[in-house]
Amino acid sequence: MIKSLALLIVLMASSSSFAQRHKRLDLVKFVKEAVTFARAQGFEKACTEFNDGKKFKRGEFYIFVYDFEGKVLCHGAKKDLIGKNLFHFKDRKGNELIKDLIKAAQSDGAFVKYVWPLPNSEVLADKVGYALPVDKKYWLGSGIYFKKD
Repeated sequence: MIKSLALLIVLMASSSSFAQRHKRLDLVKFVKEAVTFARAQGFEKACTEFNDGKKFKRGEFYIFVYDFEGKVLCHGAKKDLIGKNLFHFKDRKGNELIKDLIKAAQSDGAFVKYVWPLPNSEVLADKVGYALPVDKKYWLGSGIYFKKD
């Protein structure tokens, strides 16, 4: 009985980890799709779609776009951030998330952990972002909320 319970706990924990890994793979795919779209359509059309369209809003996924100095160019969830420079912004844990996302984009893609409000809320939650460069002027990314294992 104890072995069965232990096995069940391990399976539950690993299924949660598996689900999180699967979400990360979906995140990378989503960001790569947005980069391809931005390169093909050009900045203006892509930004309009990222801000107001439906193609790049899927569940918790949306696209954010910044220049390499930290200025918000497009944002699929918080349009009030557009035009603001968040280069020195720190989340509640002290993470300089925009600087970290810029570094991720400059390294041709990486994950960054930070804290961000849940959609349509001021409640903060742990999030993992992924960023890629579009060209030498700007980069884009997205993120997923996650549960700690």
